[in-house]
Amino acid sequence: MTLEIVLMWLAVTAYAAGAVLYTLGFVFHKDVLTRLALVASLGGLLPHLAGIAVRWVRLGHGPYLGFYEVVSSYALMTVLAFGLLAIRFKALRTIGVVLMPLAFLALGGAMLAPKSDLGITGTLASWWLGIHVAFAKLSYGSFIAGLGLGVVYLLRSSTGAERWNDRLTRLPEQDKVDDLTFKFVAVGFIFLGIMIAAGAIWANEAWGRYWSWDPIETWSLVSWLVYAIVLHLRLTMGWRGRRFAWAAIAAFPVMAFAAVGVVIVYNSIHGAYLIGY
Repeated sequence: MTLEIVLMWLAVTAYAAGAVLYTLGFVFHKDVLTRLALVASLGGLLPHLAGIAVRWVRLGHGPYLGFYEVVSSYALMTVLAFGLLAIRFKALRTIGVVLMPLAFLALGGAMLAPKSDLGITGTLASWWLGIHVAFAKLSYGSFIAGLGLGVVYLLRSSTGAERWNDRLTRLPEQDKVDDLTFKFVAVGFIFLGIMIAAGAIWANEAWGRYWSWDPIETWSLVSWLVYAIVLHLRLTMGWRGRRFAWAAIAAFPVMAFAAVGVVIVYNSIHGAYLIGY
């Protein structure tokens, strides 16, 4: 077993511990478990980053070739987004009960996929590809944070919220959670637009055309339009609170399918780079 794989399995273990401890701490209202969950979750970032770095140095490119690399990087962005929220807003550490199981499942699934060494080629060697990939990670991380905040908002405002009140009392006021959900969705929308534009420029360099209605291109545009509708409902129709939280949550599966599911379901020109089989 290589150093890279050992490091990545250490990250999986840490994320699993974080997910379990967050769930137990939330259900049984044990602050000590919640604190341990945060330590385990953020501690998993170290081997995860190290594992990606080892592979990057060995292959000479970032985590954007093959299902293993791509999904692993999404898990990393999920934990990074959560970590930034937890450090900036201590009261939001509770959303780890939503985000850490997602990160654990994503990285655990990636570790079960083939880990073929895909070298960088002339077609892929472009600064525009780096920009495209970087903004993809930023946008997905933002949408995942918005998802977690939306779920927390709904939990606290549900008809049976009384049983959760003592577990969610340290969260900011609902208006603040609602505002942060909107901000993360808006930032993700902007980053996703930049990702699509940078991808079109790279596609022209690589394949001689800006747009070919490839399944990944099409579904990326669909997800961008879906989030445009979500923001329209907020800014024009005045959706706030529960309605906006539901809209942010409902849009997420479309984005997740565009990010991961398309290359599994469709034959795509991107598939050779993303699947890696």
